[in-house]
Amino acid sequence: MAAGTVAGVYAQALLALADERGSTMQVIEDCREALDGLSVGLLAQLDDPRLGKTNAKDAVRKSFSGKLSKEVVDLLQLLIDRNRLSDAPAIFREAIRMAEAKVGLVRVQAVTAHPITASELTLLTERLKKVVGPGVMVTASTDPTLIAGLTLRFDDTMIDVSARRLLAEMKDAILTAPVGANLWSE
Repeated sequence: MAAGTVAGVYAQALLALADERGSTMQVIEDCREALDGLSVGLLAQLDDPRLGKTNAKDAVRKSFSGKLSKEVVDLLQLLIDRNRLSDAPAIFREAIRMAEAKVGLVRVQAVTAHPITASELTLLTERLKKVVGPGVMVTASTDPTLIAGLTLRFDDTMIDVSARRLLAEMKDAILTAPVGANLWSE
């Protein structure tokens, strides 16, 4: 996400405040914890107009004070005030991504058709380090619908070299190929 998005703007402000207070690492850990603890249902309950902003802010303060950093709790309360509480997960994800990028960490999600071996994962990681940078951390998962090949996703980049995509492109090319009037004539 770009810094110009809603999540990017709030994440940038959160990180700037955390840097100013010297609590960046704690804030990032709290963002991870908040992502785990803030379910869609809980956010909907806190965002319910019948509850009211004052009660929602009190609930956040009582539930998270002492568990999450002041910066994160204050951000949640600000989001309640601005009717943006539903953006909290995106803001926390963006703050984590920005902080990781700042230290050079790039998380790459590799999806393969079949389980990847440890040696294949090591080889993939080493090759990605040459292209993306030394801070690459690869997480692998499987999706049998890929048929063969793999997909890589990092930041806003998606690389798809799967058989599923190639077959879909071939099908599209066949179905959209121009057919001349003399196709069946001798």
